[in-house]
Amino acid sequence: PRQRAFHASPGLLGFRSTTPAPWPGTVSEAGAAAGDDGLEVARLGISPRIVERLAARGITRLFPIQRAVLEPAMQGKDMIGRAQTGTGKTLAFGIPIMDRILRHNEKNGSGRNPLAIILAPTRELARQVEKEFKESAPLDTLCVYGGVPISQQMRTLNYGVDVVVGTPGRVIDLLRRGVLNLSEIQFVVLDEADQMLAVGFDEAVEVIMEKLPQNRQSMLFSATMPSWIRKLTNQYLKDPVIIDLVGDSEQKLPEGISLYSIVSENYGKSSILGPLIKEHADGGKCIIFTQTKREADRLAYAMGRSYACQALHGDISQNQRERTLSGFRDGRFNILVATDVAARGLDIPNVDLVVHYEIPNSSELFVHRSGRTARAGKKGIAILMHTYEQSRTVKVIEQDIGCRFTEVNHGFMLVLM
Repeated sequence: PRQRAFHASPGLLGFRSTTPAPWPGTVSEAGAAAGDDGLEVARLGISPRIVERLAARGITRLFPIQRAVLEPAMQGKDMIGRAQTGTGKTLAFGIPIMDRILRHNEKNGSGRNPLAIILAPTRELARQVEKEFKESAPLDTLCVYGGVPISQQMRTLNYGVDVVVGTPGRVIDLLRRGVLNLSEIQFVVLDEADQMLAVGFDEAVEVIMEKLPQNRQSMLFSATMPSWIRKLTNQYLKDPVIIDLVGDSEQKLPEGISLYSIVSENYGKSSILGPLIKEHADGGKCIIFTQTKREADRLAYAMGRSYACQALHGDISQNQRERTLSGFRDGRFNILVATDVAARGLDIPNVDLVVHYEIPNSSELFVHRSGRTARAGKKGIAILMHTYEQSRTVKVIEQDIGCRFTEVNHGFMLVLM
């Protein structure tokens, strides 16, 4: 791809966070109170290209919870949101950012340096956020995180991007190498800021914030508000609007679930899965969660050589889905390999074991998956499989749900095998 030119002037988006510019289509407070059924995307006054992309994804209305974030974000205000992953906040803070950048690019052309940066505590969350941006607007986005070669990320930055999403550690690496220039940033979002503190990114976040221009819009989201978060907001946010999307109804695991974790490289997971199920499900029902349809099919095929097992995912017809669920409930087979989307709303009694074959994208998703077992006061087991590189994400899950995993060691697995 052809290298992009630099932006023409530093005041490119024409607004200051201290004096928010009015937003076309912003809903008044009276309007917000009047309708509890959310907000039509087409009436927001945003770029038709975003409206079209969202419509293609089946998104034509925003939920009320998204609306609470969207409106101050559209007005250019700094914001503190008490929120967890899974509330749809990414789209709510993303729409105003994407729209402003699109309008700027249409008028002035695309520049080399990014105009927005979103920081996240884990690569899984960073990838999820970047995917949301990529699928919602025709912008050049880049996700940066450690554990992968830095050279490709450097090349992409040299060509030019509009939005950078990443973990603070890798962002610092790129800054030190002189390939990431933050001088034109107009938007910064700290997503799950308390988790960045939990995994030791607090210093890195402060270094990054110090390198940003003064005139910008800053948004911070965090489920809890420890003293470091308060320090950040005092130092780097200007008269922020405070929005509480959590309240007192935080998700918790059902009682009666025993939690285990096991470290395995991806290539070795399938070989230890059978012994894990044999030991912990003890002939009872087991649901294995994967991230993708392809992985669900592949794993169900491999497991099917030794066990009665079937896959459940979004590409399966409704008739086949009903037959599969009926067979699982009736005990015709005891192992179900499922994606998250396919398993939403499942109510299957007497599931003894849940295996997270691939680490979930959020703590809420971990709770949702694990809640398929230990229903109606019964006992159950949830096992999280992860690589060494994902240990930070495991700590984040532990902190979020307030529990500890018992680690299953490989010596024990070898005895079972």
